Amino acid sequence: MTDTVGDLVQRYLLDGGDEDLKRLLEVSESLAEIARTALRRSGIGPGWNVIECGCGPVGALTVLAELVGEPGRVTGVDLNPAAIQRAQSLASSLGLANVRAVVADADDLDSAALGGPFDLAYTRLFLLHQRDAARTLARIATVVRPGGWIIAQEPLRDPTPRSSPEHDSLMPGWHMMADLVTGFSGSDAAADDLPRRAAGSGLEVVRVDGSFAIGRPQRMFPIYAASLDAMRERAIAAGLVTAAELDALTGPLKAAAGGDYDWVTSPFFLDVTMRKPA
Repeated sequence: MTDTVGDLVQRYLLDGGDEDLKRLLEVSESLAEIARTALRRSGIGPGWNVIECGCGPVGALTVLAELVGEPGRVTGVDLNPAAIQRAQSLASSLGLANVRAVVADADDLDSAALGGPFDLAYTRLFLLHQRDAARTLARIATVVRPGGWIIAQEPLRDPTPRSSPEHDSLMPGWHMMADLVTGFSGSDAAADDLPRRAAGSGLEVVRVDGSFAIGRPQRMFPIYAASLDAMRERAIAAGLVTAAELDALTGPLKAAAGGDYDWVTSPFFLDVTMRKPA
């Protein structure tokens, strides 16, 4: 590739015609550096065969493609066919020939059918949606080669995202998002005890770390508002929140994008680096 993957992403953000994919790429780009940092702990490099479980329409596919280079292979899997179609469309739009997206259930993965075994499996914002995170991790491990890596990045409910100066809707907005995800999925996968769950599923926990990503207010405040808006219809229908409660948070967050703020953080992500026993 003549251009770097980052160059291609920035060009798409400027010129791409799909507004929703642009929004999702903004989310992905805001987390790109903390993903690179976590992934590099495995020694990932050109030629690796990697998989992202729960990639959604974008995930970290562009970061993985950058790190494994043209000789490498990136497979994204998600249970949602519409998300997979959009992920493959994005890869095609960016000219990422080493990326393919496949409809698959992370709890029922077939290594041979997916092109495994893989050198590394990656998940982000995924295990919190699973009812049994330990079982899902154990299943993901079946498509990783002996001695291969699994890296999970999951957000903690606390500490909450921050901004400078502090914005009154940011903390309650994030807490609402976290509570809605739990309410939707019935998940038991609190990120706080993810290392213990990983060890319980037979994986070697190599390192536990964590960080915030810091971004421009013009990017980050709209991401939080858009994320709440994306949950709106389902959350109201489920009786988890009212339209008025959502509006009280999304309105100020949208307005803050044009305010006098210095920086805004992502949620705090717990990074768990695991290895499948050789």
